Parts: sequence; C-alpha cells; structure tokens
Amino acid sequence: MPRKIIQDIFVVKKSIRMVKRGDVKKDPFSIEKKVPIRKTTDEKIINDRFVEEEKLYDNDAPIYEERKKVTKDSIIFLWIVLIAAVAILLFILSSTFSTATITITPKNQDITLNDTYNITSDKTVGTSTLHFQAMAIEQKLSKALETDGEEYVEKKATGKAVIFNNSGTQKQRLTINTRLETKDGLIYRIRDSVDVPGIKTIDGVKTPGSIEVDIIADTPGDKYNMKLSDLKGDFTIPGFKGTIKYTTFYARLSADVSGGFTGNVKKVSDDKLTAGRTDLKNNLTANLIKDAYSKTPTDNILFKDNYYIQCTDLPDDSATSVYNISEDCTINAIIFNKSDLASFIATNRIKSFDNSKVDILWNDNDTVSLFGTSLKPWNEITLKAKFTGPAKVVWSFDTNEILSEIVGQNKSIISSVIQNNKTSVTEIEATIRPMWKNTFPTNSNKIKVVDSVRDSLNK
Repeated sequence: MPRKIIQDIFVVKKSIRMVKRGDVKKDPFSIEKKVPIRKTTDEKIINDRFVEEEKLYDNDAPIYEERKKVTKDSIIFLWIVLIAAVAILLFILSSTFSTATITITPKNQDITLNDTYNITSDKTVGTSTLHFQAMAIEQKLSKALETDGEEYVEKKATGKAVIFNNSGTQKQRLTINTRLETKDGLIYRIRDSVDVPGIKTIDGVKTPGSIEVDIIADTPGDKYNMKLSDLKGDFTIPGFKGTIKYTTFYARLSADVSGGFTGNVKKVSDDKLTAGRTDLKNNLTANLIKDAYSKTPTDNILFKDNYYIQCTDLPDDSATSVYNISEDCTINAIIFNKSDLASFIATNRIKSFDNSKVDILWNDNDTVSLFGTSLKPWNEITLKAKFTGPAKVVWSFDTNEILSEIVGQNKSIISSVIQNNKTSVTEIEATIRPMWKNTFPTNSNKIKVVDSVRDSLNK
C-alpha cells in the first residue's frame, strides 16, 4: 500500500506543468462536464501548491513590467549622455586641431623678352632708367712647386692704386701705360686703359670720381716695393704737367706694391709653372663664381654669365727649396634690384600696367647681355643690357591682410576677399579641416597660405 501511494505521487508530479490561465485552448468538440473528483490527500497538496505558484506569478507581473520600463529608460538616458559627450569632444577637438589651407592664384602675365635698355650705376638718375650695381669679390690662392735649379731674373713690382678725378663732371680716359709718379720720383704705369668718372654731387656734397687700377713699376728692382704706409703723399700724373689737370688728378695706393726683384732665384720649368698657374686660376674661378651667387643680396639678382673674372700673377716666392706661386683673382658681377627690375620691365612691356607691386619669375634660359665701351664694363657708369627669353610677371598680394579678413570667418567670406583684392588676385581656394567645419581657425598661424604661381615654380 505505501508503495502504491509513492508511485501515484510521482505520476502526478510528472504530469504537472506551470501555465497561465487562458493558455490552454478548449477543444470545441469536447463537452465540458463537471464531474466531481475525489482527491486524495496527496493530490490535494500538489494542487494547492500549483494554485499558490500561479497566484505568485500573476502578482509579480506588474513588478516585472515596471522594472523593464525603468531599465529601458536608463539605457536611453545613457545613450543621450554618451552622444552629448561625443559631440562636445568633437567640438573641442575640431576647435583645437582645426587647420585650413588657402591657395591663392595671383594675377600674372607671360612675356617674351627681346629688348635692349640703357642701364646706369648712377643713383642720381631717375627711376625711369634701370639701375645696376657692380659687386666685387677678391680671393688669393697659392701653390708649392718643386724647383729645377736657379736662374737670374729681373721682376717688376706690381700693386693697385685708385685714381681720382676732381677736375670736372666729365669722365677722363687714361690710356694703357699712363704714368703715375711718387714724390721721390719713382714711376709706375697703369696696366689697362680706363675711364675715370667725373665729380659727383650726392646730397649736395661734391665727391671726386674715382676708379681702381692695376699698376706696375717702370723698371725691375726691389726699390719699387712699397707698402701703403710707406707712400708719402699722392701719385701725380706727369702727362698732365703744365695743365690744370695736373693738380686735379691724383692717385693713392689701395694695395701694397710688391714683387720687385733682381738676382738669382729658384726656378721651375715653364710647363710646370704654366700648369700650376692654370690650376690655381681654375680653382679660384670656381670659388669666386660660387661665392658671387651666394653673396648676392636676397633682394638682388645675378643673371647667368653677368660676371667678369681677372687674375693677376703674384710674385713668386723662391726663397726656399720649394717654389711658391700665387694668384690674385677678382670677380666683378653686375646685379639688379629685383623689385626695381620687375617694375621697369612691367612698365615697358605691359600697356595696362598700373604701377602695382610685381615680381618677375625668370626662366633658367633667360640671358642678359651687357655692352660697354671698354673691356671692363663693371667700371662704366652707363651700359646697354639686352634681355632675352621668356618670363612671367606676377602681381604681389598682402598675405597678412588676407589672413586678417578670413580668420575666424565662415568659408563664404572667400568671394568677398577675392573682390577686395581683385587688382592682384584672380582666385582663392580654401580647404578647412576637419571636413565638417565651415569656419576658418581663429589663430592665423593655423592657416597655411599657398601661392599657386610662385610656389609651383620654386618646387
């Protein structure tokens, strides 16, 4: 009997499952009959437990729904806070790291030059004439050669002097070998023909014209060797004796006169001497050309081949078993002020030019040929210059003024900026980062300015 009761309990438990009311569908063909069922004590216990659990389920439903609603609202709130935080962060980042680039296309015009102009070094001449400036750089170099014995030699002393013209405003031509005489009667001669400029008046002050020349002693010997400090008084020019020019023309040493000698000295073969001097001159020439371009002021321009190099053989030093040779070379370069040259060319080549500030971008193949009346055009006041080749005239714009107009402004300001600078600018393109920003940074240092014409040619 006890065993049967236990089996009944397990059978009943196995058939029970938790369901809600109304979840069980009624069979439409079934006939509901109310048949009293007699429940055993164990069945009653199980049935009561089922009813209690069902009640508990029904009573917890509102609480579950309320908790579900609270959880959903919390998630929505968190998303709102997160989105707001991200938006604030992006705003801060875009303000802090915002940059911009404006590409400006200046007004420009291509020209082809094949024109000859008169140019002058006289600064008193008006701006309608193109001015040039002569730049001189001097270098010396020595080299040791092995000797090939001794020989008797006679050498003339050489040096430099400056000749002054205080006679009048007209230049004076002095021919090659013109004599210069010291107070002690020593005679030196100039080694080339020169034109000595006349008197100049600068700021109301009259200044004698002057030019530097190479001089050589009239005869060999060490008595002609002379230091700057040795000369007592100025040189006179014997050829002017008996005229007013004898007192208004004079010369002064500008470098020591040295190398005068007579006697036995160490010697080297002609071939060795020629090769040694050629090597010195080639090295000096390369150094001087490089130096001339590097020392040309940034606001000036030195065109290709607009320089002249002269070398002077300095006295040989043969006092020891090593024979030393030396060369003194000077480069004289003709340079132009970039701004003045650009304005001059634009005025003469562009009919509608309005005297705006412009630059000229030169081509590597452009040439400027210089013509003077002597073999030393750098010493002349007036020359002719022929400009040949293609060039581009580019109008200048005020970068700082344009930046002040756009800083912190909406990108739409660009059209107004172009209009305000229409005499010098044809187009402006702007790129702002990050890409969703439409306003320029408030710090002008974060705005990069690119000149589409000048920068493209300088790459």
